[in-house]
Amino acid sequence: MTSLLSTIFIAFIIIGVLSITSVLPVMLSIRDMYYRHKAAGMLSSSSVARALATAEKRFILIASALFCLVFIPVSGIVLDSEVKKRAGQSFAFWGFFTFNMAIYSYIGQLFMCLVRGPATAQILCSIFIGINNFFSGLIVRPQQMGLVMSVFYNDNRQVIVGQGSDYYDALNCNSISVDGECQVTVSEYVNVFFGGQFSRDHIARNAIILGGILLVVRISTFVALKKLTYSGK
Repeated sequence: MTSLLSTIFIAFIIIGVLSITSVLPVMLSIRDMYYRHKAAGMLSSSSVARALATAEKRFILIASALFCLVFIPVSGIVLDSEVKKRAGQSFAFWGFFTFNMAIYSYIGQLFMCLVRGPATAQILCSIFIGINNFFSGLIVRPQQMGLVMSVFYNDNRQVIVGQGSDYYDALNCNSISVDGECQVTVSEYVNVFFGGQFSRDHIARNAIILGGILLVVRISTFVALKKLTYSGK
């Protein structure tokens, strides 16, 4: 179960890192092209900002959908026999995965507009990746700090907890164990793993927070394009 949670964490991080690093050289070319056209009075910052906000939208939606279409059944998050039953949770997983991919990609655009060169933008990206990794809910659990999604809500699959587990006492295994092992549901295990901070009620709030982050990033990118001008190639 811990490996499954780690797999989700790694999937989000790897795709996010690929998104933010691959967008930097593309954004550098777009930014320098925009500076030349702005100097000639041929292109406004609002036009470029609008284009950047919409150009990648379809790619992000399709790429995240294709990834989740393979990842969800292969990883074992949802059993093949339960895909239809848990369609809502699979859709929520895709939604948060899409938010993750979009935020990484758009923040890469923002960093490239804020600083002069790609080397400095890469440093900012590395700092963002490190902070995001640390506070995503796995390395530092949400009972200390961080957010998690509730894809395992009401999951009645069984998890075997051994006597040496860190969660043996918290799951009250002393009273239900057989030969030092007890069986609990995935929902119970995940709830204890995340210190009781794992709640389906957080989905709407988390979606609003992520939407707010995207909005701030897009507005900041527009302001950077409008107010900052670096020498193009």
